[in-house]
Amino acid sequence: MKRILSLCIGMALVVVSFAQEGTPTVNWPYLYPEFREGELAVRSKTEKALFNIHLDLGALHYVEDGKIKEANTMNASTLIIGDDVFRNVGGKMLRALARTRGGFIAEEVRATYSAVMRNDGAYGTTALNSTTTKTFLYNENAINPYNGYLLTDVYADLHAMKDDSENLPVRKTLYMIIGLEQIPAERKSVISLEGLDKKALKAFLKAEKIDWSELEDLVKVIDYITANRK
Repeated sequence: MKRILSLCIGMALVVVSFAQEGTPTVNWPYLYPEFREGELAVRSKTEKALFNIHLDLGALHYVEDGKIKEANTMNASTLIIGDDVFRNVGGKMLRALARTRGGFIAEEVRATYSAVMRNDGAYGTTALNSTTTKTFLYNENAINPYNGYLLTDVYADLHAMKDDSENLPVRKTLYMIIGLEQIPAERKSVISLEGLDKKALKAFLKAEKIDWSELEDLVKVIDYITANRK
């Protein structure tokens, strides 16, 4: 299993796009097209299960006895699913795209419901006509509501109806993680950080011609922050 992170990242780049392989749908608001085998490191032990990331809640879900449940990630450190490595950032498991001595860069993928909804009702009226879509979005009495608005918590049943609704666009947000800080990977957020000489920081960014869409440049920024912060 490849666990070495490749270098790749950019600004707090919020990109709205449609997934290609295994496109999330309103009925299937998950990162992967199916739950996949993974290992979750919690304290000194490792838990194995079929995992997936809920793109509305940002929660980690797993399958147990055919039912979808939510994992408690409070004490989790790392999640590995195939070649993807996730780190615990504020209780959410975010995919780590690159790392350096001073920290790492993480990606959060969330559903963009505004693309499939109109705000012309008390809660906003879905632009979709299916009853199941409305149930997914608004039924507070959904089965196991702590799991999010799923039509059912039976994994096989939910997976079978994942393609029976519209595609769900996603938003990808990139962060620089330094210690316990979650810093949007963008110039404005970096300039506003406390403990740095603003003039020197701006000179560094200009001299290095930092491209906020390039991973190598973001790694330089993390290293600069950790080396020069007071």
